[in-house]
Amino acid sequence: MKLFFLFFLLLVLPTVSAAPEAVIYKNGACGHCSVYVEQFKEILKENEISFEEKDLLKDKNALQEVNQITKERSIPYQLQGHMVITINDLILEGHIPLPVVKELLQKYPDHNFPKITLYQDSMEDIVTDYKVLDEQGNIKECVSLQSPEQCSRKTTTKEKILWTSLPLLVLINGALAGIHPCTISVLLLFIAFLFTLRKSRFGILKVGIAYVLGIFIAYFGIGLGIFKAMTFSGSPHLAAKISAVLILILGIINVISFFSKKDMTFKVPGKVKPTILQLLQKMTIPATFLVGVLVGICSFGCTAGIYLSIMSLLTVKASYGQGVLYLLFYNLMFILPLILILIFASSKKIVAKIERIEKTKKNYLKLIAGIVMILLALLLFFITAGGM
Repeated sequence: MKLFFLFFLLLVLPTVSAAPEAVIYKNGACGHCSVYVEQFKEILKENEISFEEKDLLKDKNALQEVNQITKERSIPYQLQGHMVITINDLILEGHIPLPVVKELLQKYPDHNFPKITLYQDSMEDIVTDYKVLDEQGNIKECVSLQSPEQCSRKTTTKEKILWTSLPLLVLINGALAGIHPCTISVLLLFIAFLFTLRKSRFGILKVGIAYVLGIFIAYFGIGLGIFKAMTFSGSPHLAAKISAVLILILGIINVISFFSKKDMTFKVPGKVKPTILQLLQKMTIPATFLVGVLVGICSFGCTAGIYLSIMSLLTVKASYGQGVLYLLFYNLMFILPLILILIFASSKKIVAKIERIEKTKKNYLKLIAGIVMILLALLLFFITAGGM
């Protein structure tokens, strides 16, 4: 019996006392750290990494452990963060951008990381860089859009251009989506309806702003939901590749639509129009705002390709905080053409001229949008294939 009990202990004790792969040494007084730690723990769970949390303020042993790690790895003072996370040989000082962590976990599925230390001690939501301390003691400054491997090797001119041009890509594509025929035509229809009711210039501006705000909220909400799902998925690169395929298909449809002279693109469903007109009849600010939200949701398919391409780029090349800010800028650029049209809407002649331009040039705008989508899809394929 004693031999059996001893044999049982030999089997069970190693399992019970097995050390966790990851240890999170956090500062309990840091509220911002708690948000980051919760997101980080989700990533650890997704990758089936066991972990343990220790409070540096309450646990003196934890503080001693961190000091020991710092000495053993010769981490200089300027690279010591307010919180530390260790995953085997990988040491993370401060709040390392989560996309960088995810990329490392994908590259090393067995968690046999090289002996490197990553440092980023800012508690801001928008992080533009971080540092890497390699095994040889070299310190390298990295852009938050780069993985440690990309940072370790010499950055090519092409890569620098792509990384620095991401904000410009977001702004230009936001404006391009805003002048898409589907978006413009819906606004012009709305303004024409206001003229039939003999609304004053102030009246048109007042309800028009509510309408555009509704579209903005709808688009930003949809983008935020999709981006969050893509960012926190187990494989953001896979999500980006799937998006690239969809974007490529939508781009090709736009190009074919131009040359075939057939309208093959998405538009606001006819079944929704009676509901929109009923709400417009009320002409109250809340009703007009709801019309904007409804139109925004229903017309999302018109510019989904451009939107998805930007979100996919952000997924693989930006932190979550950066991505949200970029989405905000994208949607502000998206509604900018609508606001400009609204400002000039006091003149029936100007509105009529814009309507003529929209009708005669809308196919060319679709062609441009299609070409942009195809180019962005190819850029996504290039990035996710390991070219960057």
